[in-house]
Amino acid sequence: MIKRELYLKKIRGFYKDTLLIKIIYGLRRSGKSVILTQIIEELKEQGINDEQIIYINFESLDYSNITDAKSLDTYI
Repeated sequence: MIKRELYLKKIRGFYKDTLLIKIIYGLRRSGKSVILTQIIEELKEQGINDEQIIYINFESLDYSNITDAKSLDTYI
């Protein structure tokens, strides 16, 4: 996996701002999930517990039951 240090450097300042919703967007297959995985790893290295991290990949059938805001809230 290629470390996207340039992008991570720009994003790191927003890790601790819990009141702000963060959105990573871009073209399909441009590396958004890779960056998100790297952010998760950095958060874990900083002592954040797995229970505090929610990662949902809507391309996985494991999450096919999450179809609206209510089901997402129930899952979380």
